[in-house]
Amino acid sequence: MVCTYKLYLLNRHLFIDLPEGRALIDTGAPFSSSTSGRLTWQNQNHGVNKGGYMGFTFDKLSAEIGAQVDALLGMDLLAQTTLLFDVAHRTLTAGDEMPAGFKAQAYELAPMSDIPLFHVTLSGHPARVLWDTGAQYGYVTDKKFVKGAKALTGFKDFSPMFGDLHIPQSYVLPFTLAGHDLLETVGEAPCVLGGGISPVPMGPFLRALDIDAIIGPSWMPRVKVWLNPLDQTFAIAI
Repeated sequence: MVCTYKLYLLNRHLFIDLPEGRALIDTGAPFSSSTSGRLTWQNQNHGVNKGGYMGFTFDKLSAEIGAQVDALLGMDLLAQTTLLFDVAHRTLTAGDEMPAGFKAQAYELAPMSDIPLFHVTLSGHPARVLWDTGAQYGYVTDKKFVKGAKALTGFKDFSPMFGDLHIPQSYVLPFTLAGHDLLETVGEAPCVLGGGISPVPMGPFLRALDIDAIIGPSWMPRVKVWLNPLDQTFAIAI
């Protein structure tokens, strides 16, 4: 079944509107949630976690993001179908064939999940990056990725997994994904606990999983992204 949704980038997050309200598209989340415990996706109503995500209520998520959030659409539902993200034209198409002109290639999964891992060149270095559309900013786990880059003003972020994140400096780093040159704003992944549910800080946590970086959705308006979780392939085109 092919379904097309209005997709929009708001406050560095991706959203679609579902019957249950505004839903955050979160490729970094292993499961979905909503205020009601139900979520309509591809014209089917699903039972999902009720009330929040990893200890965060939707009121707190809304306050942190700066926009009303009524649901979170995670990889448990996203991975059931093909996805075409076209942020520039504000559409998310689910359940269709790969468009002409796209060249599919394989991607990996984060351990014990359906969360996508891409192989990229980041600041001239090969890197395994986790694609997390629920992340406002990217994060790197090794100083080599920011060496020589211009340090910019830092940022404050949050994560249900890792808590409050106070990043003193940020960097705009080039990365190449599937032959396309893109940019992401990143900070260094913290090595101290921030109050989330993880007993391990973000930096050591990612390094233990052999993940070099996280990238969010801020680069997506420049390209169209095709994801097929059913055969674990993706493609990018202008």
